Amino acid sequence: MKIGLCTGLNRLEEAAALGFDYLELPLSDVTALEEDAFGALARRVESAETPVEACNVFYPGSVRLLDDNAEETVARYLERSLPRAARLGAKVCVFGSGGARRRPESMEYDEAFRRLVRVTRQMGEAAAAFGLTIVIEPLNRGETNLINSVGEGACLRAAVNHPGVRLLADYFHVSLDGEKPEDVARVGGIAHCHVATAVSRRWPTVPEEGLRRMFTAMKATGYAGRVSVEGGSDCWAKDAPAALAVLRRMWQEA
Repeated sequence: MKIGLCTGLNRLEEAAALGFDYLELPLSDVTALEEDAFGALARRVESAETPVEACNVFYPGSVRLLDDNAEETVARYLERSLPRAARLGAKVCVFGSGGARRRPESMEYDEAFRRLVRVTRQMGEAAAAFGLTIVIEPLNRGETNLINSVGEGACLRAAVNHPGVRLLADYFHVSLDGEKPEDVARVGGIAHCHVATAVSRRWPTVPEEGLRRMFTAMKATGYAGRVSVEGGSDCWAKDAPAALAVLRRMWQEA
């Protein structure tokens, strides 16, 4: 199991020096860069002490994935974003983007789900050409109104039915919406993981029983992939060794 850190582009070098196994960068920010700026970022990544192996924040909130013309918009976005993710070294791209996938109140759930299936399959097909896996991130109800549990995420994954589209488990969202961590084992097929404290979404520097239960469920499915810390910290230098030690211990004990 690898432990990574989600970080912004402006703190890349600082994050790379903390001892994590990999970094996870925001794809929407990477995609928005002009060509020269992206070239400079790629050189920074190549020189960094820690590799980039994942991207999160797939779409900015300005993209509307459920609009009538969404597939055209998505195609243009993917044409720019996916080659960049691959060049930086990413293997996994996290599809959270709660604002982009938010269901308009005027749209029936069934229709919204069908539209989301189409664009998510489109993402998987495009990502396959770059050796990338799309992982669906269920988000809590405060961030979006479509795909709010690992069970719903598993239903979307099944409906998309593409080998390049899998599922993410995020302990913060699982906890906030009162899901059972054991549901991760029930639905299976987890391909990526995010962690933060259940209450305040901070770096996990002390053990949490709920996270231990989720790790146990993940290990029951044979998971041995990446776990990214995604949360707040007031002192990276202090919290990084504590979070790394706690997560490795909890994983070992799970």
